Amino acid sequence: MTLLVDEKGKIAKMYSADHRILPLSKRVYVIIDSTMSIRYWKDMGFALLENQTETLIREIDGAIR
Repeated sequence: MTLLVDEKGKIAKMYSADHRILPLSKRVYVIIDSTMSIRYWKDMGFALLENQTETLIREIDGAIR
């Protein structure tokens, strides 16, 4: 999910995506399964995940096998 509005940073803090100094969120990729367990977590700071779609699909496939 992409967070467009999180004015008080509540969601960003929940996922440890808040920046300590700047008033913005870091780019964090999280895959959560149906039991609400985190299956994949990658904190990229402000960078993009390399081969984003391929990487996330591979992680999802690995979690459901």
